[in-house]
Amino acid sequence: MVIEEFRNIRIAYMRRTGEYGIRNKELMETFKAYLRDRNLLSADNTILGIALDDPDSVEKENLRYDVGLVMTGNENIGLDVRKIPDGMYSVFEIPHTAEAVSEFWSNLSSLLGKLPVDRSKPVVERYNAAKISNHLCEFCIPLK
Repeated sequence: MVIEEFRNIRIAYMRRTGEYGIRNKELMETFKAYLRDRNLLSADNTILGIALDDPDSVEKENLRYDVGLVMTGNENIGLDVRKIPDGMYSVFEIPHTAEAVSEFWSNLSSLLGKLPVDRSKPVVERYNAAKISNHLCEFCIPLK
């Protein structure tokens, strides 16, 4: 785990609303196909997955999930653009498998220890080609 500052990160994104799970993965695949079709998917890209709502406090049909491409300039990707909340994030690198992700979420409180989590901001999943090629992904937990 490392602490990293997020500052002025903008993404071009797609959003889905509904229960989290397999449909989030489908949105990710749709998003990557959209980028590929426009020759926008490269080894330099970073893609974020963002669960915007807490499933313990929002009805499952109203849960929002964004998948977005981190913008490096003023690219016109043909999608809505939004900013990721600035601040400090605790970044965990984990294996990119369903089992490892599930285990991460199950053990999150013990992994965080006494770190001051900012529950007003969403957790950010971060995927870049270098990590994915090594079967890794990152989870970025916002801190106060």
